[in-house]
Amino acid sequence: MLRNSELKGIDIPRCRESLKATLFADDTTVFLAEEDDFADLQRILDTWKTQIIPIGAPTYRKELLRAHAAGEIPKNYPSDVHMAQDGEATRVLGAWIGNGVDDEGVWTPVLAKVAKTLERWTISHPTLEGKRHVVQMFLGGMTQFLTDVQCMPDLVRKCLNKITSAFLWNDRQTPPINRETTYLPFEFGGMQILDLKSRNEAIAIMWLKEYLTFNAKKPWWTYLADDIFASQVSLDQCPREHHLRLNPFLQAWKPKLLALPPALRELVTVAENYNLRMEGLAFSRHILWSLPMWAHGEPPMTRDDP
Repeated sequence: MLRNSELKGIDIPRCRESLKATLFADDTTVFLAEEDDFADLQRILDTWKTQIIPIGAPTYRKELLRAHAAGEIPKNYPSDVHMAQDGEATRVLGAWIGNGVDDEGVWTPVLAKVAKTLERWTISHPTLEGKRHVVQMFLGGMTQFLTDVQCMPDLVRKCLNKITSAFLWNDRQTPPINRETTYLPFEFGGMQILDLKSRNEAIAIMWLKEYLTFNAKKPWWTYLADDIFASQVSLDQCPREHHLRLNPFLQAWKPKLLALPPALRELVTVAENYNLRMEGLAFSRHILWSLPMWAHGEPPMTRDDP
C-alpha cells in the first residue's frame, strides 16, 4: 500500500523506483519527500488494525472474550480492537497462531500456491531433470519457512507428495519409480528428489539442538517448553513433583506425546527415531550410581557393569 500510494518518497540516482519504505520483520521505515503530506501516510497506517489474542486457561479466555464483546473493556483494551476467538488464526511474521487453530487449515493457501506454480511449469514441458530442480526450488522453497515456524502436519506432507508425483509423472496413476527410490542419490539409482519427511525432520533436529543449548543466549521459548513438558506427565512417573522435572532429554521421565503441542511432539519423536541425546561430560559410574534414578537419562545399569 505504501509503495502503490501517491507518496513520492526519495528519488535515488539510477534507481527505477523511488524509495518509499523498507521492511524487515516487524520494523517498517517510511521515507517521505518534502512535498509529501504526512496525513496521507497516516491514512494508510490506520488501515492496519491491532489484534488481541487471549492466552491462558480456557476459562480465562472465555471470560475475557465475553467481557470484551459486552463492551466492559477489561484491562483498558480498546473496544474497537478485534479480539481473536478460539479457533481463529492470526498471522504474525509469517506464522499462524491462536487458540485451537486448525494446524492443517493454515496450510491451504500454501498448497494452492504450490499446485498452481507446478501447473504453470507443466505447460513448458520441462525434462525430468528440470522437474527435479523445480520441485527443489519452488515446492521446497514455498514450504520451508512455514515448516520451520509452524511444523508441517502429516496430511499436508502427503498432499504435497501427491502434487509432486503428479508433476513428475504427468498425472500417471502408477509412477514407473516408487517414491522412496526417487529420494535416493544418483549413484544408488535415485533422482535426488526432495524428501519432505527427511527435510522436515532435519528442521526439527535444528530446533531440538537449540532447545538443548544451555548458555546465556538460551531462547525464552525453551523455558516455556520445559514447563509444558513437565506438565504433561503421567501420574506414575517420577519425579512426581512438577518443579523437579527439569528436562525430559536429561532425565528419565517422558511426557505424554498426544498431550503435547505439535512442535514439541515433533522434538520428542525425532529424538526417539534417531536416538538423539545430549553429549556432555563423561561422568564416572560411581557418580551415576550416587544420583537418584530419575535424575539422569542414562540407560539402566547393573552391578556387573564395569
